Amino acid sequence: MNDDPILLCPLLARNIEIFKNRLGAPSNADVIVRRFRSGAFESAVLAIDGMVDARRVDENILKPCMDLPEFAGEHVPPCERTGFLMAHAVSILPMKMKENVDEILADVLSGQCALLCEGSAVASVMDTRGFDRRAVGRPEAEQVVLGPHESFTEALRTNITLLRRIVQREELTTEFVTAGGRMKTRCALLYLRGTADEAMAARIRDRLEASGYDFALTTGEVEQIIEEHPMALVPQCVRTERPDRAASFLAEGQIVVLTDGSPEALGAPATLWHQLHTPDDTSMRWQYGTFLRVVRFLGAAIHLFLPGLYLAVLRFHPELLSPILLTSVYETSSRVPIPVYLEALLMTLAFDLINEAGLRAPGALGNALGIVSGLILGQSAVSADIVSPLLLIVVAASGLGGFCVPGYALNVGLKIAQLLFLTAGAFGGFYLMALLALCMACRLCTLHSLGAPLTAPLTPHRPGNPDILLRFPLKFQKARAFFAKHRS
Repeated sequence: MNDDPILLCPLLARNIEIFKNRLGAPSNADVIVRRFRSGAFESAVLAIDGMVDARRVDENILKPCMDLPEFAGEHVPPCERTGFLMAHAVSILPMKMKENVDEILADVLSGQCALLCEGSAVASVMDTRGFDRRAVGRPEAEQVVLGPHESFTEALRTNITLLRRIVQREELTTEFVTAGGRMKTRCALLYLRGTADEAMAARIRDRLEASGYDFALTTGEVEQIIEEHPMALVPQCVRTERPDRAASFLAEGQIVVLTDGSPEALGAPATLWHQLHTPDDTSMRWQYGTFLRVVRFLGAAIHLFLPGLYLAVLRFHPELLSPILLTSVYETSSRVPIPVYLEALLMTLAFDLINEAGLRAPGALGNALGIVSGLILGQSAVSADIVSPLLLIVVAASGLGGFCVPGYALNVGLKIAQLLFLTAGAFGGFYLMALLALCMACRLCTLHSLGAPLTAPLTPHRPGNPDILLRFPLKFQKARAFFAKHRS
């Protein structure tokens, strides 16, 4: 298989024919090829209708080039004609000179336009994007009481601007890279020179460029390319839709990955503790932030262990309950026609089903659907003696604990682990649950994110920012994490 790049040739007609064949013109009505006279030679503009700002193309490219004197550029060498037009006529910033046909096509399909000249084997690619885009709005999944209320959009350049408006430092570096095979997706890597470990940025760049997938259109697919352990339940990158939180990633020494078309940013490397932090932790006093983090951690623990603990106590360790409570539990359970394990499993899945239905239902209907379904389903199940009232309380408390987990991806991973602990508690009691927890903890300690331990700096211990689970006053805080290039 020949992987040599296809390059432009000096013949304008041949170059236009190559692009028309690749884009399916003239059958493809979206393709615009405009040939015109620019001084002493012919030129052409290649663009996609609807993706470019037609007014900018007309006023900044076509009109200035066509208004050149008849003999303008007559003595310019043919290979330098594209540069001549950029120096004397075209008034668009930014632009790049390219000769690779595949790279030019990818830029044109993203909303840029290419200027070709007769006799020149190089094209000028200019940013003339003009398609409609969503305005900067409020975050949907990461709403806060204190702090900014801006979120990323689907436009890559807008997202970069939102970050640069917050991080106004000369060390902030932006690199563009493409991911995917047949369908290229533009990604941007942002990091602070001297703060972030640039070897980690190179690792992300290499993984994106070497990805063998046909397409990677969303932030989630880009995350799967970057991560090192695809079978792990815990995400190895932290996702956010908030520019202020992405800016805090940069300050800590992380690399931020933005994907064109996705209103989210990825922060890598990331630890398990990043998944439990929320944006407004730093917007309030350290005592309040610490208290809310402890509540959040307890909620995650209740969500993960409570259903399994209930079954373990009921089946293997009934001596832990008082005789009165145990009698009440057995009395209500005796009327339930299904085993307690199947009962707990069905109720847990029913709660997840209601949660998912409420999330996918449009607008206010989703909130009403979740509340009404939970009330009706729970009350009807208890009245029909399908589930015991105490089990319903346990499942509801576990579900509320799951809502305390800030990251949606981590929440889904904990739901899967919850079912494992539920099964372990039903068939092995505390001992099997403890063994499963030990195995998961050992596995968690072996996971890495771009080479950084996922459970650090707690274990293994790493010097760095002490902002892990508990927050401390600002005078004890360090801006940079243990994986930063320079921590002092």
